[in-house]
Amino acid sequence: MIQVTINGEPKQLQKNTTISEMLTQLDYQNEWLGVAINTTFISKTAHDQTIIKEGDHIDILSPIQGG
Repeated sequence: MIQVTINGEPKQLQKNTTISEMLTQLDYQNEWLGVAINTTFISKTAHDQTIIKEGDHIDILSPIQGG
């Protein structure tokens, strides 16, 4: 297990978890989600290949509707 911070809260994930796997585990199903690791935006095309590492700070962002 590795320790990470997701949206400001400490969480544990399995070692070698990808962004896609993390989103599934956390029950995020919105295709419009954005993900940043350590303040760097990760494109959706890289979610399957990007491995989350010990100590990463992850922000999961969803679009806000407004006007």
